Amino acid sequence: MKHASEDIIEALKNARKARGLSQRALSERTGVPQSHISKIEQGNADIRLSSLIELARALELELKLVPRKALPAVESVVRTVSPPQATTSADTSKDVRRALDIIAQLRSTFPDLSGLRTLQEGLQIASHVKDLTRYQEQIRSITKPIRDIQKQTAQLKKRNDEITLPASTLREITQTADVARQLRSHLANSPQLTPSKPRPAYRLDDDDIDFRQSGEAGDG
Repeated sequence: MKHASEDIIEALKNARKARGLSQRALSERTGVPQSHISKIEQGNADIRLSSLIELARALELELKLVPRKALPAVESVVRTVSPPQATTSADTSKDVRRALDIIAQLRSTFPDLSGLRTLQEGLQIASHVKDLTRYQEQIRSITKPIRDIQKQTAQLKKRNDEITLPASTLREITQTADVARQLRSHLANSPQLTPSKPRPAYRLDDDDIDFRQSGEAGDG
């Protein structure tokens, strides 16, 4: 079940992207440090009310408290005026490349997790497919758990805890690996599969966080 804060963070991130703003541009408009905006969008920092108001208004959004009984009607209106953005094949390809880099980092931390190798193999073949439109749902069901594990690992490192993933996470890796295995099977004979070639290193842009980095979360 999603927390209310996750819905707010997702709404802010979607609004920023819909307006074609980078995190740096939003930072310049609001005075909220770009590094903190990045942490907020990744769910790695608590957002202060003052920062939330500044970010929302810069994105032409308003914060309002509404009666709970009126919430369904309000949500219906919001969906009408703000249709969801379609994910393009290019977006999916970028998501695949980002996930592959995360997996490479995770494999160095958890070298004995065979499920990570299966995930890597499934996404590697996807990275050579020209149009991933029809596979977006499958890929999303693989890349999202990978990002979640990245966040979990980052939190363990920040606390200097022993990096041991809980049983629930290990089960999730196994289940996600099954999806990756099916995806690889579907893509193996795809007519859009291009010849394998060395994949250039994916540079983390200002929308990404390397889980190896750590720092205090604050509004600065």
